[in-house]
Amino acid sequence: MWRDYLIFVISRERNCSMEFAKKDLIKYYVEMKRIRLVEGEIANNYYNEVREMHTPIHLYDGQEAIAVGVCQQLDKDDIIFSNHRCHGHYLAKGGNLKKMIAELFSKETGCCKGRGGSMHLADKEAGVALSSAIVAGNVSIGTGYALGLKQQGKRNIAVVFLGDGATEEGSVYESICFARLHNLPVMYVCENNLYAISTAYNIREPLKYVSDKFKTIIETYVINGNNIIEVADTAVKCVRRVREGEGPVFIECLTYRLRDHHNIKTGVESGYRTQEEWDKWNEKSPIKFMEDYLLDKNWISKQEIERIDTELKKEIESAFQYAHESQLPCPKSLFDNLWG
Repeated sequence: MWRDYLIFVISRERNCSMEFAKKDLIKYYVEMKRIRLVEGEIANNYYNEVREMHTPIHLYDGQEAIAVGVCQQLDKDDIIFSNHRCHGHYLAKGGNLKKMIAELFSKETGCCKGRGGSMHLADKEAGVALSSAIVAGNVSIGTGYALGLKQQGKRNIAVVFLGDGATEEGSVYESICFARLHNLPVMYVCENNLYAISTAYNIREPLKYVSDKFKTIIETYVINGNNIIEVADTAVKCVRRVREGEGPVFIECLTYRLRDHHNIKTGVESGYRTQEEWDKWNEKSPIKFMEDYLLDKNWISKQEIERIDTELKKEIESAFQYAHESQLPCPKSLFDNLWG
């Protein structure tokens, strides 16, 4: 099955109705590279000698085009609802990097004051409402938020990120039915990375695509989630549709996570996928695709790529230094903001 999806990705290098400006595509590339480098530095620090990070992590390597391609089309007042693999969504929507890293180190300066960790990132100012560690836990909440937006007559929309495994939860079907019934301003973005933990999609699902389960209910799209141009093109159309009150949409983005479900390894070591499979998908990673695209058009040079990397690494280094220097929460504040 992974070969079938890889063929789909290869055969759809460009399937877009819009042309994006050079400056926009370079910006998309930089944002994707930023996420990849952040995740890499988290991996480098996760098992250090001191073991300062105690939070479980689910890294986003390989799926960057989806978060960036979608979030770059949103207004600041649009709200996203993320899942356990939330780092990319948080950063793409404008979440504060220093606060995110501090949160992973359980520091008081973290975006959730050190209480949430990796799977519970939020940034109210950036429009990141929540990240849920419960599989599909964010879907019904995001749908309910969309109901509130409609009742208040607002033009901003809700965007819910979920994985292919989450669609096997009943609450997802119920939420989508509810959204269609009430014509809610919500966009469901499914990142089908072909695995639910270590179980491949084709031995869990009888249908070829996740979206086949919902296409009789709402408007659905199946796209190459590794091609940020196609993701952005689809997101532009869908955001406009949802904002204009034309109903909810479900976008299935075919992609591949390059890390293990929960860890810093590749998943090959665990035995549920082969090195051949990983290598072929790595060749089609969204960052490599965009880098090759920009180089082929002479819109960017290798020297400029090196400069971008250097600047991003400085920003990331500063964020980690901020986290290291920040204080742990005061024990007396343990019960602050608890309501039950």
